[in-house]
Formats: sequence, structure tokens, C-alpha cells
Amino acid sequence: MVDISLIVIVSNTLVVFATFVATLYRIKIEREQVRTFKQNVSSSQCLESFRKYVRAERTELVDMDKAELEKFLDYLQKLGEG
Repeated sequence: MVDISLIVIVSNTLVVFATFVATLYRIKIEREQVRTFKQNVSSSQCLESFRKYVRAERTELVDMDKAELEKFLDYLQKLGEG
């Protein structure tokens, strides 16, 4: 028959291993959260700068001809992709 101390040792080992795996998963999730937070801060700063630029250069943007405006919009579209 299996000794009770062996059962306790095996069950404790499994609990410790499960806790270790859960801790690793939690660390992975927290890294992703930090990365997402940094991207959000960067995006917010970029958007605020863009708003200031649009406010300052509003008349020039309105007066752009169609070709200039299309090039500018293409630039803005590619800006966030890189």
C-alpha cells in the first residue's frame, strides 16, 4: 500500500508546479499589458501632436490641391504602419 507521506509529497510537488506555471503565465500577461500601455501612451502623444499640427496649419490643409492632399493622406496612412 502507498504510504501517506508519499501522497503528500507528490500532491505538494504538483501544487508547487501548478503555482510555478501560473506565475509564468501571469508574468507573460503583465508584460503584454505593459507593452500595450506603452503603445497607448505613444499613440496618445502622437495624436496630440497631430491635433496641434492640424490646428496650426488648418488653412494650409484646406488650401491644398487634390494631388498634394492625396500625397499627404498617403503619408498619414503609412505613418502608423511602420
